[in-house]
Amino acid sequence: MKGGVLKLLIAVVGLNVFFAYIGLYFLPQSESRPPKESKIEKGISQEDLIAVGEQIVFGKGQCMVCHPVKTEVGMRAPAISTIGAEMDKSAKERNMKFDSYVFEALVNPAEYIQKGFENMMPSIHKPPTSLTEGELIAVSAYLQSKGAKVDLSYPESVPVLQAEIDKEAKKGGK
Repeated sequence: MKGGVLKLLIAVVGLNVFFAYIGLYFLPQSESRPPKESKIEKGISQEDLIAVGEQIVFGKGQCMVCHPVKTEVGMRAPAISTIGAEMDKSAKERNMKFDSYVFEALVNPAEYIQKGFENMMPSIHKPPTSLTEGELIAVSAYLQSKGAKVDLSYPESVPVLQAEIDKEAKKGGK
């Protein structure tokens, strides 16, 4: 009986060591890290601003959770590939400046919902996303670059962004 328990104990320990070895050396490992801080400084070129915006859209901003890259059946949010052209068209229909419209879409997305979509986008300047002013301008520049002329720069666009944030705060945004 003692020999049987000892054999069973050795088999259990041996199997645990075997599976731990397999898990450590043969299974792909992923490491979760906090999102990188984007450096957006005064005088950043428009190309760099767009590149930083793209990194945020595909990373920290988590935009791709809902927005597909290309138009597809059953999409939850407008496709990124043509969103600049669509936003420019909507801004003109609403008689708004393009930069104000793009900022409004990010900080107060419930203000205007495109046809065929639901009001589900959070204000990305608040938790959990909490983008900074520079990051919001970079994301806006990236979105404009998808089918429209980019007219944003940092820090020159901060007053327009701040006006949209203030407007959203006065309405008691969620």
